[in-house]
Amino acid sequence: MSCHDIGRGMNSVVRTTVTLMDEGKISKEAAKTIISCCAKSVNWCDGNEGEAIDYISKCMCGRCMKIVPEGGKLYSVYDVSRDFPDYYHLDDYLATNGLCEECFDIYLEERSGDKTAGEKQRKYIEEHCRPEDYTSTGEYEDNNNGYPWVNYTLA
Repeated sequence: MSCHDIGRGMNSVVRTTVTLMDEGKISKEAAKTIISCCAKSVNWCDGNEGEAIDYISKCMCGRCMKIVPEGGKLYSVYDVSRDFPDYYHLDDYLATNGLCEECFDIYLEERSGDKTAGEKQRKYIEEHCRPEDYTSTGEYEDNNNGYPWVNYTLA
């Protein structure tokens, strides 16, 4: 059994964090750290990491923190082939597991030492996943995992 409330709660924190980043009130690096902690924290309550980052997971690169335009590629490190070096720790330094094409290539090269790793893994993903699995929506989610947002006023 999974606790979806913790995911929705952390997703609200992610939404506030991204709002503060977009307004220039916190840095991208601070936002990245907070978002990564939100995703990891759901494991304390049998939650789902994907629910905690649902607000941004279909549109924002987890490395550079930029919005990928609608229809652009957003490759998940979870979709690379399982024989990739250190597969189970590929998301350790990211806000989300989805990366824009440029960051995907850079990140996989950094993790493997292979300059062609990104290109190879993008091809693998495009052959093994549905296009909607690696295509950006270009915008933040307008709901919290299917529920209306509860808006709080920051004091």
